[in-house]
Order: sequence, then structure tokens, then C-alpha cells
Amino acid sequence: MGRIKLLDRPTADKIAAGEVVERPLSVVKELLENSIDAGADFIEIEIRDGGVGLIRIKDNGCGMDGEDLQLAFERHATSKIQQIQDIYQLETFGFRGEALPSIAAVAQVEMLSSSAGEDVGHKIRFSGGVFEGLEEVAAPHGTVIEVRNLFYNLPARRKFLKSNSTEVGLIGELVNKYALGYPEIRFKLIANGQIQLDTAGLLTTEERLVNLYGSNIEKLIVPLQRREIGAGQYLEAWLIREEMTRNNRNQEIFFVNGRLIKSAELTQALEEGYYTLIAKGRFPIALVKLQLPGQDLDVNVHPAKTEIKINRFDLLQPKLVEQFKDALWEASITKNAFLPPDQVVGWQPPKAEQTEKKVETKEKIITQKEIVPEIKKEQVKQEKLFTLPAVAEQTVQEEAISYQGPLFTEKQAAIKQEIKKSETPKQEWKVTVKELEDITLLGQLNNSFIIAQNKQGLLIIDQHTCHERILYERFMAEENNKASLTEGLLIPVTVHLTPQQDSVLIKHIFTLRNLGFVVENFGERCYLIRSIPFGLQAEEIENFFIDLLDDLGRSKNVSQATLKEKILITASCKGAVKANWKLNEQEMLTLLHDLAQVENAHTCPHGRPIIYQISMTELYKIFKRGSYQGEK
Repeated sequence: MGRIKLLDRPTADKIAAGEVVERPLSVVKELLENSIDAGADFIEIEIRDGGVGLIRIKDNGCGMDGEDLQLAFERHATSKIQQIQDIYQLETFGFRGEALPSIAAVAQVEMLSSSAGEDVGHKIRFSGGVFEGLEEVAAPHGTVIEVRNLFYNLPARRKFLKSNSTEVGLIGELVNKYALGYPEIRFKLIANGQIQLDTAGLLTTEERLVNLYGSNIEKLIVPLQRREIGAGQYLEAWLIREEMTRNNRNQEIFFVNGRLIKSAELTQALEEGYYTLIAKGRFPIALVKLQLPGQDLDVNVHPAKTEIKINRFDLLQPKLVEQFKDALWEASITKNAFLPPDQVVGWQPPKAEQTEKKVETKEKIITQKEIVPEIKKEQVKQEKLFTLPAVAEQTVQEEAISYQGPLFTEKQAAIKQEIKKSETPKQEWKVTVKELEDITLLGQLNNSFIIAQNKQGLLIIDQHTCHERILYERFMAEENNKASLTEGLLIPVTVHLTPQQDSVLIKHIFTLRNLGFVVENFGERCYLIRSIPFGLQAEEIENFFIDLLDDLGRSKNVSQATLKEKILITASCKGAVKANWKLNEQEMLTLLHDLAQVENAHTCPHGRPIIYQISMTELYKIFKRGSYQGEK
């Protein structure tokens, strides 16, 4: 008896506040949504010290009188619902009546409000949940709330907060998402006296997308105009084409009935719409707005109201996927509409109208019709990697697919000369790769795999992972030898960052400089990359740099060595030959020879296998030839 006791009010309030107020971001979200509920078309957010020192939100909404202002800070006091059934017909954000008392319990709060038609306004003050006074004051129409010294009475909670710059970035990300979802509202964000965002003059979602992600995104926007996809179900979306992706889901933005939410179900539907368009491990940028009947939603499944449950989503999902797929498919068909025909992916010259212009060589006479099909888009890409010196008496077709690139050093050139001297290079030229001895080249399978053999059986070599491993170890050796780390760019690469990415860049600017990135500020959240780490390709640098910032933002104690390794892995992956690239005999032999020189010939830097061996014993079993007894 006597073991169970009632908690006192201050303790209970602080524990309850922990469900709603996790960090400064939580406070901004709750107060921002209150301003939207109040019908404001201008909301100003000011923060200091990452929101711990001050959060001040001012709006021109409907405001409150003195009586409502005092009741608003009572727990479970709300104007949004009267009975439980009302939560299934909500057209507002808040309804629990927990936000203001929870915030007041862990901070010093002052709120000033004036409703339409009132001659005076009212100011109320709380400190650690304790009421300190209510008074009449002169006040403009709307509401101003100031939250100071967040968690001053809960020092243990303060210890779990991240750096001020990180908290500013999170808040900036949130405000930008609401700015996208509510283009009719002007949002202004000020951090430590500096304006981080002001949407004045940006009156459309498209304009705000460009403001957030940069002008490069404008031509990639695929808008879905508001449409009814079911009884009372409306969809509106702005999808960004597959050319611009991210390595996380932070830029998949969902609003359901005006509420910014997270939903694994909606995420799955969106990504299924992009299926086959973007690579595994990459995620789309998209803004999706859904309007659903209230009875189809349960918004009471999470204390912070960031998650919802959609009833009978299995019926809604295929409709969403179909809308996303159709819009992206149409965009992919039309995106090359204004390019010259021979630059459109997949273009082939019309067979029926080909001219037969004769081209003379010393060896024979061939027609132009014979030449054109031999010059493929993949082969043009290969010029950066593979080129062999021109050979005398070479035909026009051979010239069209002869390349020269960094794989062919003087040593490889000597190998090529030895091959030329041999009448049967495939039989006599042998390579040993670790424990795999006397490998003889057979050819290439589907322009993606090198096929070879030795006495033990058949070898299938992934040309991409093979070259990736070679380049990775080459770059590592150059780095260990302190070879040139930074490459200057003739034309700087422009990147536009989200507020969260911007805060990460500022925090890690010296680390990035040591890795080889020379970055210069070029406006609000806009930067010029003037130099990059050795080995990276300039055309890929924007996405890679943003991915790197996202990785830094997610990792607590990422080391410079880890980042350097990531850069080298990416450089080797981007620089390696790809699947569906045709290689000639000398190029394949050079890859095998270089693979024999690496430390780890088994896997690429990502851990994918390089060589798969089918032994003679396995082959004999497959073809039911009895047991393999070895060569006779």
C-alpha cells in the first residue's frame, strides 16, 4: 500500500511536454501551424542561438481576446474539437490543446494577441509553466509569441540538442517545406539577425521550388494539376525528373489535408512511380499534396501529429502510382523534343533513306551505310577511357571504334605490341590474377562481362567492378604518395543548398577544404565550387557534393579519412567503364592485366564481386558428362 502516488502538476507537465517539445524545431512547427490555422497570410519567424535562446513568431491572423488567450495555455483546451468524432472532420492542425502548455512548461513564454474589432490587445506571461500575469496593451491585429531559454529548467534535455547551426538548418528546412505547401502565405525566417528566407514576390509553387533548389530545377519540374482521383480524393503534385535525385528521402515532401506529414505508405507509392527511372539507393525530389475525406484519416496516431493513418490505402495506392508513372513517362517522352534528332537518346538513322556514299580506303571500298551503325553512343562515351593508337592499313570501321585513354600506359602499350606479334593472342597471352592462374581471354558477353578461361573452368568478370577496383587502388596509391589532391575547374560548378545542407557546409567547411573542395559563397545558400578532389568528374560534382553534405548531416562523428575514402570510391565508380560498353580485345586484356596488380581482386570498393568462376567439375555435372578428371 502507498507505493503508487500522483505526480505533482509541474512534474507531470514537464513529462507531457517531452512528447510534444523534442527540440526547437518542435516549437517552431507547433507555433507555425497555429499561425496558419489563424488564417495568416504573413508569418515571420525569428530565432537566436539555434532556437534555444529565442523563438519569436509573428503573424497577422485572427488573434485572440484576453479570455481565450488565458485558456489557450490550459492543458487540453482547444477550439478545434468538442467531441471525439470531431477529429475525423478536422480542417485545422492542432486539436489536442497540448502545444502551448507544453511549450510554457519548459521555457519562458510571452504572448501578445489582438483579435479583429478589439480596441486593445492582451499580453500573457509564463515561466516554467507558472502563470506570471495578464495585462492589456496596445497591439496590432494578429499574434506575437516569444519563447526564450528553451529547456532552461531541464538541463538534461539541453544536452541532447545538436549544434546551433544544425538546429537552424532543421528549422530552415521545415519553414521551406511549409513555404512550398502554402504559396499563398509569405514566410520570412530570420536567424541571428540575418534573413534566411523571404518568399515575398514568390507567388507560385514553381517559383518557390526554383528559389529552394536553384534555377537548374526549373526545366525538370513535372507538375500534376489538381485532379480528382476518387470520391472526394484530390491529388496535386510537382515531381522532379530523374536527372536530379538525392541519396536520402528528405526531399520527398507530403501534405495531406494541408498537414505536413511523414508516411511510409505515400513514400512507397511515390518511389514506385519512379521505379526503373532512378538507380537503387537514389531518391526523388517531389512535393505531393493530397486532399482526402476526413473519415478516411486518423490524425491522432502520433503526439507531434507528424504521422497519420490513411484508411483503405490499398485502394488509393494504385491510383497514385498510376498518376506518378503517367506524368513521368510523358515527361521522359517529350524532354528531348527540341534536340536535333541525332542527339536524342535511342535515335537511329532511317534505314530506308540511307545514302550509299562510297568511302575509299587502302584495304577496300565500303559504304556510308555500313559505317553509321558501328558508331554508337556508348562508344563515344568511351573516348575518355579507351583509345588505341591508330594502326596502319586500318579500315574506317576500326577507326570508328579505336580509342585512347588513361588505361593504356607505356607498359600496356608494350603488352599490345606483344599481342600484335602473336598470331594467336587469345591462346598464348595469359594472365594470372591472384590464385587464378593462366587466364586466357575468350571475349565479351553482352558488352558487360569479360569471358575468360583457365584449366579450372570458366571465368565471368564484371568489367565495371573490375575497372572500379583498379581505379580505386590507383587513386589510393596517389593519395598515399601525396599526389595532386585538388583539381581546379575552368568553369566553376554552381550548387544551391537547402537550409539544412547550408548549415552542414558551414560547420564542415574546413574539412571539405582539406579534402580538396574549394567553395566560394555566391549568394543566399548558393555556392561556387572552384576546385574538386582529384579523380572526380566535373559533370557529376553537383549531385556528389550535395550527397556528401547529406552524409555529413546524418553522421555524428564522421572522420576525414572516411570522407576521403568515400570520395575515392565515388571517383573510381564514376570513372570506370560501364555495363553495355563494347570493349575490344586489347582493352579487355589490359583490364585483366591491371586487375592482376591490385591488392584485392575479389570485390569492388562497394563490396560487389568482380569474378565468378564456374569450375570444370560444375560444368561436367550440368551437362551430365560424369566426373571431371582433369586435362588429359
